[in-house]
Amino acid sequence: MQSRMDEFKTFVSNHTKIREEVRNGKRTWQNIYEEWVLYGDTDPQWEKYQNDTSQKVVSQNGNNLSINMDSLKNVVSYIKKINPDDLNKTLNTVQKVIQIAQTVGGGKASSIAPIVSSAYNDWWD
Repeated sequence: MQSRMDEFKTFVSNHTKIREEVRNGKRTWQNIYEEWVLYGDTDPQWEKYQNDTSQKVVSQNGNNLSINMDSLKNVVSYIKKINPDDLNKTLNTVQKVIQIAQTVGGGKASSIAPIVSSAYNDWWD
């Protein structure tokens, strides 16, 4: 049997626009909870807070994950904006930095390490 608070959490997950009201400072959780207890979850006032049809629940390894399709669209549009050439340049730069660090740390260029560390101590600190 679910506790009253669990029932309220389920109600809020089905009416996600309530969270926006709280985040915008228009209402408080206490106020919403009290109205929910008094009027119940079938009251017409809650209809404006119901989820869009874009809300999906995906089960993965027994866990329920809530995925908002609008958020997914935002992620896809962000990925479309990534320039592959810039990404390739960044990855090449990171690879070069790792190779330099391995060279300095590996002892192959141990004569350079004291010069580099003394010249750039202020920069690293």
